[in-house]
Amino acid sequence: MKALALTGYGDVSNAAIVDVEPRDPGPGEVVVSVKAAALNHLDLWTLSGAVGRDHALPHTLGADGAGEIARVGGDVRGIRPGDRVVVNPAISCGRCEFCRAGEQSLCTTFKMLGEHLPGTIAHEVVVPATNVYPLPDHLSFSQGAALGVTAITAYRMLFTRGRMTPGEWLLITGIGGGLALSLLQLARPIAGKIFVTSSSTDKIVKALALGADDGIDYSKEDVGKAIRSRTAKRGVDLVLDSAGGSAFDGALRALRKGGRLVIAGATTGPRSDLDVRRLFWNQLEVIGSTMGSDHDVSEMLRMVAGTKLEPVIDKTFALEEGREALAYLAGNERFGKVVIEI
Repeated sequence: MKALALTGYGDVSNAAIVDVEPRDPGPGEVVVSVKAAALNHLDLWTLSGAVGRDHALPHTLGADGAGEIARVGGDVRGIRPGDRVVVNPAISCGRCEFCRAGEQSLCTTFKMLGEHLPGTIAHEVVVPATNVYPLPDHLSFSQGAALGVTAITAYRMLFTRGRMTPGEWLLITGIGGGLALSLLQLARPIAGKIFVTSSSTDKIVKALALGADDGIDYSKEDVGKAIRSRTAKRGVDLVLDSAGGSAFDGALRALRKGGRLVIAGATTGPRSDLDVRRLFWNQLEVIGSTMGSDHDVSEMLRMVAGTKLEPVIDKTFALEEGREALAYLAGNERFGKVVIEI
């Protein structure tokens, strides 16, 4: 079968379409005939070697995928060939104390498709049967693949870690990427007000069309001061951030007293300055989050099905255009997910 694979470390020139030997499912596993796979920055980090792993080359890229069940292991029940499914790319052991407590994203041997294990940008992918979920009926395969990492992470940030309640005011940083858009779409049905940030006026305008209430160009305004001005000095209840770095201070200053900052990335840098006086005096919470539990995945998909949410897709590519898709992902003009249709 064909796959988009890592053939060496570096830039997109080290990704190529290769022949990969398919395999049959083992006990507790299923084979998914992949119809669409969405890209994430994880694919670029894996390609560059930044994740610090030695892969057996060629290594198939891709965490997110949707398709149909092709084959099932002999002991798999309740899943049949032809079922439309979306893949949860997080693989957990099911045995450690965290998994047994229902916190699979804290698993001591946590692995991701495309990073630790062969990924989804291929004609087929083999995963544990517990990692496939019914694809909501209103979604295409491309839309299902576009949920994946970003929608799972967003749901956990908002509702599990962030404890969002109806009517709260939110600030979402870096609108335009898949995670920020998932946060906006999942929060919009119940949020009171949603503010977004970007350095692109065009992206802010598009976010307003999707339901954001106001946007701040962080290249022209101080985010903390802008939020204070727009909220009569109150601040927002919850900030959702994946930038870290220099954006961290502005995010904290945007919070009301007793507010929460949930962070799930460090795209602008791993180090941030923190005035601890602001933290304790205003009784703020800084909360880390990554991926999601099995419960988070199920609840996210129930919400998507119930609200008929359709993830934003910026552009689709064919499998043969995989290298071009990765190059496009690396640019800054995207508004939504990049999907490879197989």
